[in-house]
Amino acid sequence: MCGISGVYCFDPKTPVRQSLLQRMTDLIAHRGPDDFGYYVDGNIGLGHRRLSIIDLSAAGHQPMSNEDGTVWITYNGECYNYLDFPADLRSRGHQLKSTSDTETLIHLYEEYGPEFLKKIDGMYAFAIWDARRQRLLLARDRLGIKPLFYYYDHQHLIFASELKALLADPTLPSTLNETALSDFLHFMSIPDPETIFKGVKKLLPGHYLCVENGRVKEYQYWDIPSFHTNGQSDLQAVCDQFDTLFQKTVTSHLLADVPVGAFLSGGVDSSSIVAVANRQVTTPMMTFASTFRGLSEFDESPYAREVASLCQTEHHEFNLTPNLVEALPKIAWHADEPFAISSSFALYFLAQMARQHVKVVLTGDGGDEVFAGYTWRHVHFPEINNRLPLAFRPLLKEVVTIADLWNIKRSSHRAGRLVEKLRQATSSDERYVQSFICYQNYELEGLLLPEAWQSINKAWSQNITQRYYDQFQDGDQLARKLYTDIKTTLVSEMLTKVDRMTMAFGLEARVPFLDHHVVEWAFRVPGEYKIRGTEGKYLVKKTMERYLPAELLYRPKHGFNVPMKVWMRDQLREFIHDTLTEQAIKTRELFQVNAIKRLMQEHSQGTQDASNKIFVLLMLELWFQHFVDKRHLLYDSE
Repeated sequence: MCGISGVYCFDPKTPVRQSLLQRMTDLIAHRGPDDFGYYVDGNIGLGHRRLSIIDLSAAGHQPMSNEDGTVWITYNGECYNYLDFPADLRSRGHQLKSTSDTETLIHLYEEYGPEFLKKIDGMYAFAIWDARRQRLLLARDRLGIKPLFYYYDHQHLIFASELKALLADPTLPSTLNETALSDFLHFMSIPDPETIFKGVKKLLPGHYLCVENGRVKEYQYWDIPSFHTNGQSDLQAVCDQFDTLFQKTVTSHLLADVPVGAFLSGGVDSSSIVAVANRQVTTPMMTFASTFRGLSEFDESPYAREVASLCQTEHHEFNLTPNLVEALPKIAWHADEPFAISSSFALYFLAQMARQHVKVVLTGDGGDEVFAGYTWRHVHFPEINNRLPLAFRPLLKEVVTIADLWNIKRSSHRAGRLVEKLRQATSSDERYVQSFICYQNYELEGLLLPEAWQSINKAWSQNITQRYYDQFQDGDQLARKLYTDIKTTLVSEMLTKVDRMTMAFGLEARVPFLDHHVVEWAFRVPGEYKIRGTEGKYLVKKTMERYLPAELLYRPKHGFNVPMKVWMRDQLREFIHDTLTEQAIKTRELFQVNAIKRLMQEHSQGTQDASNKIFVLLMLELWFQHFVDKRHLLYDSE
């Protein structure tokens, strides 16, 4: 696992400034503390920071080339099936001087071009420069486990593992993206392909970008298959299939030349991974858990200890009583964009502890999105409108339309709330989208300045979550929700959090539940096996009864949460007030000062739990301070 960066100038006579490439690479040094390298040849430059996982020798140095130096790669990731290819590649005349997966990718590209992406399994983001064809290829893994940011204008294209590296280029636009800001205020993160800066993009999962003959074109090489059942009606047989597939997947994710540990919360997903991995290793795995002593509502450590004892792992615990004030600006820095997923706290400190013992950890991320673990939004939402007698259905729709017009005319907070409630009541689609957002639209109307509200409201009417939900027409309601989860919140929340908080300490996180073979198989499994009544991830739990006690598998879902409400009324209270000052609010020209003051006052007094809403505002302000107010500190000095 590593950090990558690069610059390509469209004019062959314009050389890449090596100072810019070095500055970009230095800004992501935390991703790869073991080694660094650059390749510059005229109008192309590639940078790399290495975290040595496979082939720890100098032969794994990057950027890496083929035998004659005509194809170069800078690569961040792991290819779990790379050992399937060297024998065939050698038979075709390729010479491999290392045992790294990086070199295998170079030669696969030489043989198959971009089509080689369909042959590899793994998590990755990389750039390949083909000097013979004068082609630059940028690619990202199927599920978006690894990030890749890019920007281009008429002069050049730049890319990197993190947005902050792109900010080393003073020509990068600094205009706020209203669509991204709207998404952040609603979702607490920014879904791909948008970024907080207009014109800067994230390469979509399952896509590659080809730069050739002065043209930049994006292609999709993978998508989640259309929903269709595998024809298997016997639950036991389906569990057998999952067991076989999951064991194979977890085993592949243990591939490394360094020790591999695991995050262990005590929940179903992480416990399943540890239970299966434990059967494949010859020495005890190291497992890592966070604890919240004195806060039993958030503390899962007793369950983690139970699994660790059962699997006889070398278990480590971190009591999460950190210096929150010191940590928050660092978390905002590593998050890169406005990002207000509060569990980042726990993961940040957990990764810091784990890195003292291992370079690689397995995590349970993705299990909920693939196998329907979020029962509050994955259960079937009946259409209330369809339950009404036929004669009354048009009347209800008319009521919603009238209420909507009344709201537009009155522009009142109360009217907005009424419209939202009526719309949700008549549409299962609306209830799904609303089930995981932070700020409702009617709340933002009262919080934002009028001009800002107009642009945010306009952007929200085309929100990407609704678009993905509408796009997946082949499946039932559950399949559509899971597809949308995987395309949006999984990438923008869970995988962003895992990548940034672990790589902040040069720790590689692997996610077996997001192996694309597992995802494709899961979308062929009938929904009745994923949710049984109100029991989410039923198939996973039923299968794991073979390895774990039922009382652990079927306990109420806990989630990887932190006591944000408590912290905001205690340790963070003064920091919040010192950060969200009247002057700071006015400077951003987005929010109404009195509305934010009122929100913080109501939270402090306990009249409402506004912890998530305040955290969104806090992380947005910290982002402004790092990447807008002090952006000049990131520039290449030359």
